[in-house]
Amino acid sequence: MDNPHETSLLIKALWSAIIVLGISAIAERVSTRVAGILAGAPLSAVLFFFFVGRDMGIPFIVASIPHAIAAFSGTVVFVLAYYWASARFTTYSVIAGTTAATLAFLAVALAQMAIPFTVFTATALTMIVICLALWILRHIEFIKVSRPVRFTARLLFLRGGMAATMITIVIALAESLGSRWTGLLVGFPTALLPTLLIIHTTYGAPSTHAIIRNFPLGMGSIIFYILTVRYSFPLVGVYLGTAAALAASFTYLTIIMVAGRLWSARQQQT
Repeated sequence: MDNPHETSLLIKALWSAIIVLGISAIAERVSTRVAGILAGAPLSAVLFFFFVGRDMGIPFIVASIPHAIAAFSGTVVFVLAYYWASARFTTYSVIAGTTAATLAFLAVALAQMAIPFTVFTATALTMIVICLALWILRHIEFIKVSRPVRFTARLLFLRGGMAATMITIVIALAESLGSRWTGLLVGFPTALLPTLLIIHTTYGAPSTHAIIRNFPLGMGSIIFYILTVRYSFPLVGVYLGTAAALAASFTYLTIIMVAGRLWSARQQQT
């Protein structure tokens, strides 16, 4: 495979499959709480900014950043719509949740196309929406997945294939459209949606909702990632800039994880 485009496409597909398989396994065998936080990490955004920045140029990426940050308010709306629809439709709840969430995201994205966001206004909007979502979802109970399914080659192939297909389609669309749409499409939850579908179809809506509850909290790491990209890419390039942005992002995640563990320990003592 000597074609650079084909090589990057393969990397995108494999990375996406690994992300979804990993988060799904954490939800099944570790904790839906932890899986929700990690699902909010910039796992897909890394691919977007790295490959689009490398292929289209750093100025293109910098121009897309305000709408990229704003797009994650649409991601929060996506999870709220999925939660609302899947909680109210007991029959075909997976289809209802996916359809409502996707339409909600697209509606927000189309509305944001006409708004001349700055980094400040985009960040303020997304942080407000994140805080609102945390308040709305606060009553969802964290439940442990009972009797996790046994991993088989067929199961892993189906899960990974779904994730790989989704991320490659969205990235291809981002590269073919303008910088504003590139920013908005960064917010489409290409890793979260396959994860929700996997957990929902296997264990039901309550386990899926448990993941959704902590997702907005993890999204703070995406904001840190994108804000760091804005400065690191022009200063040190795509490769080192990506490393710097990841360091900022995972510093946030570490603080959140430690704070959450301390809070849980304190709650158990009282």
